Formats: sequence, C-alpha cells, structure tokens
Amino acid sequence: MEVTLVSRYFDTRNRGAGSYSKLIADGLNQKDIDLNLLSQENALISSYNPLSYLFFSSIDLKRLINKKQYQDSDVFHSLTPLESLYLPKSKSVCSILDFIPLSEANSFISKSFAKFFEKSIKSAIECKKIVVINPNLKDTLISDYGVDTSSVDVIPPPIEDKYFPKSKEDNKYDFHNDNDTLVIGTISNLMKRKRVDIIVKSFLKADIENSKLIIGGNGAEKENLIKLANGDERIEFLGFVCDEDMNDFYNSLDAFIFPSLVEGYGMPIIEAMACAKPVITLEDSYIPSNIKEKTFVCSVEDLPKVLENREFKCNIKGNIEFYKKHSIENISSRLMDIYESI
Repeated sequence: MEVTLVSRYFDTRNRGAGSYSKLIADGLNQKDIDLNLLSQENALISSYNPLSYLFFSSIDLKRLINKKQYQDSDVFHSLTPLESLYLPKSKSVCSILDFIPLSEANSFISKSFAKFFEKSIKSAIECKKIVVINPNLKDTLISDYGVDTSSVDVIPPPIEDKYFPKSKEDNKYDFHNDNDTLVIGTISNLMKRKRVDIIVKSFLKADIENSKLIIGGNGAEKENLIKLANGDERIEFLGFVCDEDMNDFYNSLDAFIFPSLVEGYGMPIIEAMACAKPVITLEDSYIPSNIKEKTFVCSVEDLPKVLENREFKCNIKGNIEFYKKHSIENISSRLMDIYESI
C-alpha cells in the first residue's frame, strides 16, 4: 500500500499540527507501506509565514498533488482540513484537530482565515473518512455539518513515550527549597487564549509564602505577564523549554495548571498526567469532555483558594493508563485499519 501524508510541515516547531503530523509519520514509517510526505517544503514558496502557507494550501497543492510521484498513492491523508482541497476524495482521509479558527475571527486577517478554514472543513467532510481527535468534534460534524456518523473515527493524537514519573533528585530543574514548597506551573504559547494571566493573578492572591510559580514558553503576552508578576521572586519565567527537557519540566511541579479558554485536545494535560501530576483546569474552559473530566476542575474565582489549600486530587493511576492509549504504535495501527478499509 502507498500512502501520502499531506501537511504544512512535519516537525515540532509549534507543538501543534506540525507535531501531530511528525508523530503520525514516525508511526507509519514503522509499518509495511510506502510512505510519501508532502509538505510546504515541496512548494514553490517554502518560507514559514501565513501568506506562504495560504499559497501552499489554496493554490500550489493542486500542482503538487498531480505530480507523478504521488499519482500511484492508494490513500491520501490530509493532516488538517486546510490541505484537503485538491485531494481525490474517494481515496482520501482528513484529520480535523479543532475548530478554533472559527472562534477567533476578530480582525480582518483572522476573519479572512476563518472563511478559508470553513471552506476547508466543507472540503474535508467530502473525504472517504474523517479522523477527529476527540468526541466533541465528531458531535459537531454530525450536528452542524450533517456528516454521517459512520464516516467519522475518533482517534486521539499520538504522544511520544518519553513522559514518565521521575524523582526530583534526577531532575534538571529543582524549584523546591524544601519538601514543603508548593511548586505549580504551566507551559504554552503565551497568547491571550491561553489565559496564563489568570494563574499569575490567582497565585499572587493566594500569597502562599513557601511557593513558586513556574511559567514555560514564549509568546506575545510574555511581557504583559512579567509586568503582572510585578517582580515577585516566587514567579519564574523559563522561556522556551526544548523537547528533551519537557519530561523534567513536568516532573519538577507539584501540580500543572492549564487555564486555556479553548483547545482541540490539550496535549500538555496528557503529558503532565503521564508524569503522575495532578492537573487543574477551569470550569469555563472549552476542553474535550473526556479529558476535562480527568482533571481537577474549579472556577476562576476559586483558584486562589484551591492553590492555598492544595485541593487538587486526581486519579493519578487512571490518568497514566489514559496516557498509554496515545502511544505512537497504537495510533498508527488504528490509522492503518482506516487506510485498509479504503
């Protein structure tokens, strides 16, 4: 069987669609198939910016798909809806990771992108099979787009097996002054949607003397968050954390907080769970229900009290077992079943 995966890129540069695409490709490379990767690197314009990506997905993919090297493919798999426009629908699969662009249309550019994204969704649902990463997305496709339930498979995103509980003695990061120190943290692209300011405000309000707040990642909101922290020495901004250090990061915490307003899945939640850490989410967050129910959920107003009282119990053992369902081998095998059905 010959399979062609189509994505903007196959690397972890933003831990989003690129990471999803890379791990899918890594898993399928271990299967007995001929695998092609078609990405923006093959395009006439390969630079990494929104305009070049728009050119790739809306115009240049039509040329690329028709190249001889892809013509014998038995299955095409678009790893987001944006790459599905020119695929031969009768032998194509499309992954839908979220509908977030439709909810962030608050400027001319974002509104224009939302229209293109909506067009892409309508193209994606014409594919022979649709893969979604959580049950809520399947429900939306059925209720809002009239998709037949038999056309949609719920398959979670793959996660690398590098996440596991680790003792503080072997950890790169040591934020504990003593055994009584409470270390909480988060990591993300520091944009408004991630709402990291809620953690900073709640931490300052709780005013726990022997505590630390660790914030990983960079982004447009970082300077505002630094100002909000107001020089409090208990709050530390780590900046970029490389893939090799992510397991140590999660294991350095007593609890992981994920306050994002909306997520297609919430990969950091599962990664923290794999490290046997309780995860706190917020009542008003739009996170897949099958994931949110495994976290400690509280309101924004109650978060300072939750931190102060250390009230964030979770089913640690059950959450580790849930993480194991995301293995690259498991996910690639489930995709192979779909390809073979086509």
